[in-house]
Amino acid sequence: MKALNETHLCIIGTGLMGSSLALALRGKVRHLHGIDPDPSATPHFDTFSDALHSLYNADVIVLATPIRTILELLPQVGELAADGALITDLGSVKAPIMAAMAALPPRVQAVGGHPMCGKELSGASAADPRLYEGCTYVLCATERTSQAALNFMEKLVRAIGAQPLHLTPSAHDQAVAQVSHLPYLLSVALMLSAAEADDERLWQLAASGFRDMSRLASSDVTMMGDVVTSNRAALLSALERYAEQLAKLQALLSADDEAALRTKLERARLARQAWLDYRERWKA
Repeated sequence: MKALNETHLCIIGTGLMGSSLALALRGKVRHLHGIDPDPSATPHFDTFSDALHSLYNADVIVLATPIRTILELLPQVGELAADGALITDLGSVKAPIMAAMAALPPRVQAVGGHPMCGKELSGASAADPRLYEGCTYVLCATERTSQAALNFMEKLVRAIGAQPLHLTPSAHDQAVAQVSHLPYLLSVALMLSAAEADDERLWQLAASGFRDMSRLASSDVTMMGDVVTSNRAALLSALERYAEQLAKLQALLSADDEAALRTKLERARLARQAWLDYRERWKA
């Protein structure tokens, strides 16, 4: 693998995540090339194209598209990539992507990736060079991923201000179902519950709490639709655990058991604070 600052890096898919990665890597790689049928992200790159064949001389290829598109593109990218090229991705469900990466030609390297960051906004116009700063960036290896490829990805991750975390695809998918994909569905359910109440007063009263809780419902439907269906089994398990907690709270309210309810609320408050403290230690 070349040094990061000598690398010709190609990003396929130049929406929020792809364009933000380009901005974060500007000046840290030799050349940034973007590929997308939408040319709106052209200013974020050194060169830009709408054709896959333009990736032929890339040292590193990043797929930053929705999951189903990643799965469709991987065989084509594997055929077009130069010998020794490293192929990676930003997909938020790893098991199906890693299975597809395992089938790539032996002459290329592959490392799965998932940065735990984003916005409810989409498109190149929402790109942010600091989007990746402080986030956990998951890396997944195939059985034949070289140590050199993993070392390179760790350097890239740290160069954009993120923290690398090595996980198996299964461990990743189980965890993100609980802390990433479930929150999206809860936000959707909250928004639909309020909308179907058909009461204009709700919108007059809704403030920061509702805004924060419903934020994820504004996410791109193509992207998130792929996410929730691709991680279906793990997400169903997470939904069951959440439903159990919701049922317990409902039962305490129905029984008018204020003491037990307050105990539950305090446990949640302390658990959240423990998570915030852990995040600070992890970032350090």
